[in-house]
Amino acid sequence: METSDPGVHKALAVPARRALLAALTEAAEPLDVKQLAELLGQHVTTLRHHLAALVEAGLVETARDESATGRGRPRLRYAAVPVREQLAAYRTLVDVLARGYGADRGERAARAERAGREWGTAEEADEGTLADQVLAEATRWGFEPELRPEGREIVLHGCPFQQNAATHPEVVCSVHQGLLDAIATRSGDPGALKLHPFTGPHTCTISLKR
Repeated sequence: METSDPGVHKALAVPARRALLAALTEAAEPLDVKQLAELLGQHVTTLRHHLAALVEAGLVETARDESATGRGRPRLRYAAVPVREQLAAYRTLVDVLARGYGADRGERAARAERAGREWGTAEEADEGTLADQVLAEATRWGFEPELRPEGREIVLHGCPFQQNAATHPEVVCSVHQGLLDAIATRSGDPGALKLHPFTGPHTCTISLKR
């Protein structure tokens, strides 16, 4: 999918559409608009508008439900495009947002870290040790985290935004550091987590201070 289309950015900039796309991504099968309305608690007309924007952006596909009986046209069912294509769109959006974080590199880093900290503060804390919480969060962020045997380092494999991080590390990596700060603070151990970007060809490392 080509993600330079500004329609992708416009579609993903609306929280309701991101929630709708997430619901379709997690669904086991394509859903019609009435099913989505019940699932998300939104009006059918509103959802049709959001679905049209997602379809136009290439993030959602439609298919006719030929099994439906009765008069009229077969109803439409909606499905998210493959995750790989969605991720390409999000990468493009991240690149656009990073460019709007200010002209100064230090300013971009500070603003990104603050945004990550605020985002992480709003999240509910996971149960378990600090390492357990980081592993759970990193998995949700799209990484494949690995806890080293000594328990003092977590290696992050498969960064979903590696291309963005290579271009704008002061934004992408700072957001993740802010998220880590929030996790440590929630756990009553502020400053206990430090992100070390690009410690390997395709990995980053989080150190856990004791």
